[in-house]
Amino acid sequence: MRSVMNTSKLLALGALFTFSSVATAQSTMLTALVQPDSLVHQELGEIDAEDYAAHPYGKGHLLFLSTRGGTATTAKDPQTNAPFARPYLLRLKDLKTLPYELPGILAEQPYHIGQCALMPDSSALIASHSRKKPYASGRVGMTLSYIPFNGDKAKELPFIDATADYQHPWFDEKAYTLYFASNVDGGKGGYDLYKTTLSFDGVWSTPQAVDIANTAANEVFPSTSEDLDLFFSRSSNNYGLQLYHHGMGDSTPVAMALNNRGDDFGLVLLNDSTALFSQSKRAGSPTNLHIYSLPIPPPPPPVDTAALAAQALEDSLTAAALKADSIAAFNLANSAHQATAGKGKSNTWVTDNTPEPGTTSGYSIIVGGFVDRDLADGFLESILGWAPEAFLSRYNEKYYIVHSVHKYRDDANTAKASVNKRDYRAWVLGKGLKSL
Repeated sequence: MRSVMNTSKLLALGALFTFSSVATAQSTMLTALVQPDSLVHQELGEIDAEDYAAHPYGKGHLLFLSTRGGTATTAKDPQTNAPFARPYLLRLKDLKTLPYELPGILAEQPYHIGQCALMPDSSALIASHSRKKPYASGRVGMTLSYIPFNGDKAKELPFIDATADYQHPWFDEKAYTLYFASNVDGGKGGYDLYKTTLSFDGVWSTPQAVDIANTAANEVFPSTSEDLDLFFSRSSNNYGLQLYHHGMGDSTPVAMALNNRGDDFGLVLLNDSTALFSQSKRAGSPTNLHIYSLPIPPPPPPVDTAALAAQALEDSLTAAALKADSIAAFNLANSAHQATAGKGKSNTWVTDNTPEPGTTSGYSIIVGGFVDRDLADGFLESILGWAPEAFLSRYNEKYYIVHSVHKYRDDANTAKASVNKRDYRAWVLGKGLKSL
């Protein structure tokens, strides 16, 4: 695109560079932009025209600047002989470019029209444009005007210094704050970023420098996201304008992976899966709009309903078998216990060396008992849908499936009755078992 160090060339293209954000949950896209080569990329624009500096315009459009559509009678920059840039609309649903009817003083503007920011209530436009009279040096300066859509007279913003240039307005709807670039007082080194808040009674606060971004280089095209992240471009010695991002908790702005050898600016987060920005491939080459999107995931494979039905039947049979095994194991446990009573400890249930976690006072609701650990795990998994707090316990040299543990016997009896209503056999153990 153009070098920000060349002021007259910068002005010829409208209002240097801009960022935007129009989204929800934008952190997803920001994370994806770290690896832009993994995203779906689309370039918009005309080969012989400059298309750049897009800004949200309502819910379904972007307002961007372009030098397209020039004719022999179109006003041209005397230094470059290129048509002056004018605003156009980009319809997002089909990416179609539409004409834009210039409001108020912009329709009469013979020189430069820069980036324009729509107010959140769509009542007015804050526009960057050429002043009526040039400076003593002959250069035409840039200013910011508030242009209402109700027919009232447009007004220059109240804080404007007549000796300075103002460009790249960006209105943050969430903070109700206007960001812009200016060389007022020389800044730290040419163009710096500033912000001013509009109160409910229509008063603009005194502009404050955005110190986190400003350096001896030129900082231009500010924008913010819904998370109040800040984006802007900074001039470099070798690669033109470079995009930067400053998020919550960052100590300093970070250069973005989107940057190439030309100018990179005007980042617009359209939503949590799409971003748009302006880019020229190399110094002096035309600038176009570039869209990056998350890849669309492939559709899921067709559902095999017959296989699902067969699997459901198998699962139900398996659950029934496990349920029967748990009841049989409990009955066998009682028989073994009675047969060995008074004859020392039985090793009927010794199947591995899993230690017992011990017990506490209370009452455990048991819904299954197993010798085999795998069968116990399978049964536990089969009941988690209606007993999510159930667990496996090692006790008396076997595996118990514990539905719940209660402090009082009455509570335990109530829980037992609830389980029995599900056609499962539950019994109360007068100890509080612990999970493995």
